[in-house]
Amino acid sequence: MENFFNDSNFNESSEMSSMTVDWGKVEDFIVGTFVRTRRGIKTQFGTNSIYEIEAEKGSFHKLTKKVPAKTPTDINKGDLYGVWGRGDIFDGQMNSLKPGQIVKLMYVEDKPSTMGNDAKIIKIYAPRGNDGKALMNEVWLESQPLGDL
Repeated sequence: MENFFNDSNFNESSEMSSMTVDWGKVEDFIVGTFVRTRRGIKTQFGTNSIYEIEAEKGSFHKLTKKVPAKTPTDINKGDLYGVWGRGDIFDGQMNSLKPGQIVKLMYVEDKPSTMGNDAKIIKIYAPRGNDGKALMNEVWLESQPLGDL
């Protein structure tokens, strides 16, 4: 590519999309490596924390005006996705993760909420090895510059 700034390089194929998991339908999920937490992020629902996961696999149904897409969006290995949630239990569980820890998040059900809409229940799975310690992605950990963790 000789002219990086040519207008022909800026089209639908180069448009960026949000790398945030929408929990559109029960059984949407992401499996990967917990990377970090960004706190104090302003969203349409107030200030939240965003939890970043380097994906191994997954899929979810994008929401458009609160309506889930009919076909799922596949999550590709190596993509970095943001996940956010509200509530003391969700935040408490996510905040206990360590960078490099292997996790799975899955939308399992809706429950009635006092906020008017049903609450989406997202379960967090953090497997442990035979020694009882959290499973860590050693390849990811070794790829991180010293001092960044």
